[in-house]
Amino acid sequence: MRPFLLLTALLVACVQASMAKKMCPNAVIFNSYNFPTYYLTQRGNGEMGIAIGNGTRFVERDALDGTKDGISLESLSQPGYFLCNVDNIIKLVKTDKSALFNREASFLLEKAGEGYYRFKSTTHSKHYLRHQSMKLKLMSWTDTNLFKADSSFGVVCASDKLFKLDVCDGEFHLISKNYPKYSVKAGIDVISTISTTNGTRLKFVTPALNGNPRAVSIESAEKPGHFLNTVADHFVMMTKFENTAEFRNASTFKVVIMSNGYVRLQSLRNPRHYIRHSEFKLRLERWAETKLYDQDSSWKIDCALIPCETKAFVYNPAYENARGPHCEFAPPKWWQISPFCKDLPANRPSPINIEMGLCKNKSAKVKKIVLGKGWHDERKFIVKNNGHSIQADAVNSADLTVTGGHLNGTYNCFQFHFHWGSAANVEKGIGSEHRLFDATGKALPTPMEVHIVCKRQELSMSKAINTTDAITVLGGFIHQMNPKDHDGWAGHVIAQVLSNMTELFKPVGHGAVVSAKDVETVELQLRDLLPESLHRFVNYDGAFTTPSCNPVAQWHLFTDSMKIRKELLLKFTKTFFDKAKKRPMVDNFRPVMSRHGREIRCSFSNKEASPEEVKKVASETRVVS
Repeated sequence: MRPFLLLTALLVACVQASMAKKMCPNAVIFNSYNFPTYYLTQRGNGEMGIAIGNGTRFVERDALDGTKDGISLESLSQPGYFLCNVDNIIKLVKTDKSALFNREASFLLEKAGEGYYRFKSTTHSKHYLRHQSMKLKLMSWTDTNLFKADSSFGVVCASDKLFKLDVCDGEFHLISKNYPKYSVKAGIDVISTISTTNGTRLKFVTPALNGNPRAVSIESAEKPGHFLNTVADHFVMMTKFENTAEFRNASTFKVVIMSNGYVRLQSLRNPRHYIRHSEFKLRLERWAETKLYDQDSSWKIDCALIPCETKAFVYNPAYENARGPHCEFAPPKWWQISPFCKDLPANRPSPINIEMGLCKNKSAKVKKIVLGKGWHDERKFIVKNNGHSIQADAVNSADLTVTGGHLNGTYNCFQFHFHWGSAANVEKGIGSEHRLFDATGKALPTPMEVHIVCKRQELSMSKAINTTDAITVLGGFIHQMNPKDHDGWAGHVIAQVLSNMTELFKPVGHGAVVSAKDVETVELQLRDLLPESLHRFVNYDGAFTTPSCNPVAQWHLFTDSMKIRKELLLKFTKTFFDKAKKRPMVDNFRPVMSRHGREIRCSFSNKEASPEEVKKVASETRVVS
C-alpha cells in the first residue's frame, strides 16, 4: 500500500473508532425497564425524570469530552441543551462549552439486556444514571436487583418528528358517528360502553405502550395509569397497567384518520380488527364491508368537552381549524399547544417581574440602543385585530433597524402590538405583561405595554423563530396621563392606529385570507412608540409571550414610561376576541412567569432607579397623548 493511502486508511480508522455506534438513526426516546410506560422526560426546574406520556426526544452526539465510544444526548426540541450531571441530579442544561460541562454531559453505553442500556459517567468512577423516586440521578453502582433495574433504559427509535394527531393535543372524548350524542364511557375493569352522559376524558400516549412510535395507547385522564385494552375476549375495557407484553400489545392501536374527519382505532395485535360499538358495548371486531360496521367503528375526537379555563386571556387561533367544536386554552394550558409554554428554565419563559432593585450596577454586557433612520420617517403599517391583540405590520421594514443593547448584529423591526387590561384594571394600573417595580420593590402602574418585534436581518422569519436570540422585542410601558397634561406623540400614533375602530372590533381568523375590509392602513413614525430617552432599559433572555412561546427572544424593556389619555386606553377594551363579538378583548396579557435565576442586565445603576429618581423621571416623562 502506498504511504499516503496507508495514512488515509489509518485516519479513517481512527475517526471511526472515536465515534460511538448510534442506537437510532434520527432521534431516540428512553423508557424505564422497571416502569415500561414511563419515559425519560423533563420535569420542573430543568430536572429529568420518568413519567407516563411522551418522552423527551434526544439526538445522539459523540461524547463532548472526546471519550472514545462515548455519547452525549442533545435535546431534539431544544438544540444546545444536553443531558448533564449537576450535583448528582441529571438536568437538561444549555451547553457553555466548558471542559467541566463537557465532562458532566458525557457517558459510556453499557448493554443491559436486549434493547436496554445503562449510562456510565466518563468522569465519576462507577457512577451510573438511574431513576429514584421518579427523578433521574447519578449514583454510585450497587450490586442490587433494584439498582440494576432502575439504571436500565429501553431504546425507542423515533423519527425527527414524532407521530402527532392534528385534532387534539390534550384530553378528549370519543364520540360515536352513528350516535352523535353518545361518547365512550370507560369505567374501571368493566366493559366500556357508549353513553349520553359522563363520557370518559381520554388522552393519547405516544409512543404506544409496546414502544411503537407510530401508534398510540389510550389512557384515562381521570384515572392515570389505566388504559383501554382488548384482553378480555375482544371486549374493550379500561384496566390498570400490567407490565406484560400481552397487556402492552393489547393496548396499542393505530389511528386511521379518514377524509370525513372521523378516525378508526385499529388493533396492531390483530390486523384488520377495529374498535366498534355493538349493542352499546365496545368490542374489537374484524372489519366487515357493511354500512353499519363503518358507522359503528367511526369516531370523532372531540376536544370541545375539555373543561376550559376562561378567567384570563384566552388564545385560540391554533384550534380554529380543528375538526368540529374546539376548546379554548387559557395560559395555564398553553403547554398543550406548545411544550415551550411550560414554565421551565430551558424555556426562558416571558413575561417576568422587572425589579429595578436588581440593577446594582450598569451592565457592561449592554450597549446603547441605536435606531435606524427609518424610525424617524413616516412609514405605512397595516393594522388588524389578530384575535389576541391589535397588531400593526410594517409594509417595508428595510430601514427600521435596531442595533446595540444585548444584540449581536442588526435587527429589522417589522411589527408592533399592544397588551392591556380591562376597564377596571386600567384604573388600577394593571394591563402590561411585564410588571415593573422600583428599587424599593413597589409596583409601578402599567396599564398597557407596547411590543415592537424585530428579527435578525440576515435570517428568514421561519429560521429566526427557531434560532436562539434571533428575535428581539423592544417593550415600552404606557400610563394614563393626567387630564391637565398636554397631548403628546405616542397618543397621536395610537389614535392613528385606532382611527377605524369598526374594522378592529372583530378578529381576522388564524390563517384566513385577509381582505381590505378587515384591516386599515396608517402612516406613522415608529420612533413615537418609544420613550423620548432610550437611556434606561433592562434586558434579559426570554421567549414569546403567546404560543408557541419559542425561547428565542432578547427582551429590551424601556423603564421610562409614556402617557396617553384615558379615553384611548379604554378604546382598546372595545375590541373583541371572537368574531361573534361576545367576548371583549381585555386582560390580553400572559401572567408573569418564573425568572429561574436569569440575569437582568441594566443600562443604569440602582441609584438611578431609586424612588426619588423614578419620581423625577415620571415627572419628566414625555407625555404622549
